[in-house]
Amino acid sequence: MSTDESAPSMDEPRPAEGWPDAPLTTDEARDLLDDEDVVAVWVMDHDEDTRATVLSENDPDDAVIELILETPTSFRMYSYTHGVNGTAWMDYGETEKGTDGAEMMLDTLESYHVLVGDPVR
Repeated sequence: MSTDESAPSMDEPRPAEGWPDAPLTTDEARDLLDDEDVVAVWVMDHDEDTRATVLSENDPDDAVIELILETPTSFRMYSYTHGVNGTAWMDYGETEKGTDGAEMMLDTLESYHVLVGDPVR
């Protein structure tokens, strides 16, 4: 995990810079594999009640509202959720592989599925 005190974290997420003002479509989430050194895009399949609290009737049926980008050395979690400034993408920071935080992230990933890519363990 980053030691930068201003960096987002699981306890103190920050608005995700450069992310859209809406949930991603499945195709947009797949396209994240082309970014930098992303090796896998993990998504969570929320139940309809959870999706209904975040999504509007104008959002796509295949809207992705929570994902983890995996690189060879880390995981980065994002969630489209309600915040102080409305509904937006939040950045939960980076968790370096090989740390205690990474062990917790691997447990978290059991609730996700790989949308695209080849995870590195």
